[in-house]
Amino acid sequence: MSKKIYNGRFIANSEESFVLFIIGMRINNLFSFTKWIPIFKAMGPMIKELYQSPELGFYHTEYLLSWRGITLIQYWRSFEDLEAYARGETHSTAWRNFNNKIKNDGSVGIYHETYKVQKNASEAIYNNMPKFGLANVFTHMPVSSTTDTARDRIEK
Repeated sequence: MSKKIYNGRFIANSEESFVLFIIGMRINNLFSFTKWIPIFKAMGPMIKELYQSPELGFYHTEYLLSWRGITLIQYWRSFEDLEAYARGETHSTAWRNFNNKIKNDGSVGIYHETYKVQKNASEAIYNNMPKFGLANVFTHMPVSSTTDTARDRIEK
């Protein structure tokens, strides 16, 4: 399925605080299929649950593939929402499975980074792009004379 391309310059108008959460896995031993495939497959049900349950505070995710892994860039309403989900059954089960099957054997690495972004402390520009990242979360709108530069957008 091809995404609609928005020709020209657009911004994501994000006038509220949010949480940027980066999570991923790295395959350290490519031949340990029985270790990394279950970890990879555990992401799908969690993402499906998040999209089907907007009350959890999850907004959107973007996927980035690399040679040895996958990174998900996620947008959340608050740190409290993210933390509550991490303590919930679906994530807790995936985390227990990781620790039971892999823990410290070095075959698969996992990581995350969390950033609390305060209101009016982000800016974004998209040239000839489909909706991406913040544009999928907040208002996607054409650049105007008051949002022409990065400084204009970050100091709005």
